[in-house]
Amino acid sequence: MSRVDAIMLRESTIITVATSKGGAGKTTSVCCLALYFASQGLKVGMLDCDPNGTLTRWHAKGGALSQLPIISEVDEKQVFNSIASLSTANDVVLVDCPGFNSRVMVYALGVANLVLIPVMTDEANVFEAIRTKMLVDWASTATKRPIEVRAFLSRIKGSNLVSHSRSELEKAGVQLLKASVADRIAFQEASYFGSSPLVDDPSSSAALDVIRLASEVAAILELDKHSRPDAPAIHVLAL
Repeated sequence: MSRVDAIMLRESTIITVATSKGGAGKTTSVCCLALYFASQGLKVGMLDCDPNGTLTRWHAKGGALSQLPIISEVDEKQVFNSIASLSTANDVVLVDCPGFNSRVMVYALGVANLVLIPVMTDEANVFEAIRTKMLVDWASTATKRPIEVRAFLSRIKGSNLVSHSRSELEKAGVQLLKASVADRIAFQEASYFGSSPLVDDPSSSAALDVIRLASEVAAILELDKHSRPDAPAIHVLAL
């Protein structure tokens, strides 16, 4: 049995957030999705594979994110072991990949149930999103298992390039989520406190962005929204 097969036999759901373009919002997406799923009563673990360690720093702030387990691992030889460890103890595992192509990214893609690709509305981001989708396709072929992949528009600034970016991605065969995430200051503020707009200001537009994104992801993966007695209590008000 391969290490990929061994991981996939576990009951956890693995979501890998990846793009070879830096600054697209990978870490922010991981934080927000992790806290959303935890607020639904799921046990959530996180793996930080980015040498920059942004997710790890945010986790250390002592905010809501710090209540969830995290492993920081950039050694390609240990990535499978780290994912397997988190998969054993959690319902959902979120993997934050480095912002460049690497074996670590390929390994994280290969064990994912779903790969999410955040894409800003510029040519470089669209180009790298298409390349990342091609890597997912390769990983799917190599592991002989289907891997769901979706892109979503991230850090939108109200540009008329939104429709053009969607069109370019769709022409390249990249399936897009309906949900998108605007470039809101609430996400930047949350990064200083290791939190999410969903926790800090549940009635905000930023929180609504998170809810729409996470709800669509949950529907694709058919995640059960059952509470577990041993799950951390992440309280989100007025959803």
